[in-house]
Amino acid sequence: MNYCIYATVFNNVSTLEESVKSVWRSDSIIVITDNYSTDGTWERLQGLKKDYNLILYRLKSTRGKGRDYSLKHCPENSITTYFDLDMRYNESFHKILEWAPRDKRTLVNLVNGFVVKRETILEKGSWRNLNRAEDWEIVSRVGFDYFIPALTHAELRNELARERRYAKGLKYYARRFKNKLDVIRGLGYDWSDMNIVYSKHSTSYKIFISAPSYILAKLMGIYRNYREYNNGVGTILSALDKMIDLKEIGVNDKYFLFGGYWGFFSAYNLDKIIDEKLPSKVGRVRKFICNDNGLRYVKTLEEFDIIKLASSLKDKLECNEFNP
Repeated sequence: MNYCIYATVFNNVSTLEESVKSVWRSDSIIVITDNYSTDGTWERLQGLKKDYNLILYRLKSTRGKGRDYSLKHCPENSITTYFDLDMRYNESFHKILEWAPRDKRTLVNLVNGFVVKRETILEKGSWRNLNRAEDWEIVSRVGFDYFIPALTHAELRNELARERRYAKGLKYYARRFKNKLDVIRGLGYDWSDMNIVYSKHSTSYKIFISAPSYILAKLMGIYRNYREYNNGVGTILSALDKMIDLKEIGVNDKYFLFGGYWGFFSAYNLDKIIDEKLPSKVGRVRKFICNDNGLRYVKTLEEFDIIKLASSLKDKLECNEFNP
């Protein structure tokens, strides 16, 4: 098999078949580690195993460690990419997979994912034991050679529904707090980053929630892989320099997307840097600020239906264009 497409999953019985179908290829195997789901996910995976060439495992784990476990069970020297079982993947996912160079050292970074040889990730320490921001952490640590600014997926659930299916009652709030710690650790925040992220929160929230969260995250270990920036900002700047025009790989411009969290863009003047560099890389773009605090660069207005599908807000996503 040429490709190993891997994942970890917990309580995704209603979306997993659509997701698996969207990534399936005859020249690949799909490795999935189930985190002891309680909603019938494991049983449904067993039913799909033969039709979709699934290799299945069970492990009590975070999302990062589950992906690590799946990756380690991919065949040696396989070209790998990961996916989420609450997302449906589109044609650009497959075109990027086919375009990606086979060189062992090459990592192709995407808007949501990356393509790389199995050994490249394992040699760099694989996935961290994180439940959030594990993807930002690993790609900023391993580094990448190319960035493909293409949307490859649509969300099949909104954010609230995703978290509610994982835990209930007090466990739900404990999980949300643990996720907050993982975001701080995985994105490599320092205190100035915390002030940017929580600038609109009340003073009491900053004192009783943000400050203790940061202190605890520091004690657990924060993974800051860039000297001057947090892992998100550093990766975005690196992506801008290593960007590939979608025309080079045969992906339609309707899938083009570049952007990130507006708070960091404004604090670091990233949008000014991008405004200057991006057109020379990919041609004319349009710039939008959205009600999820995201700044998005697109090439066609046709993209917005695709962007809404890829957002946890879906139809509630609203964006306004920046005028020159």
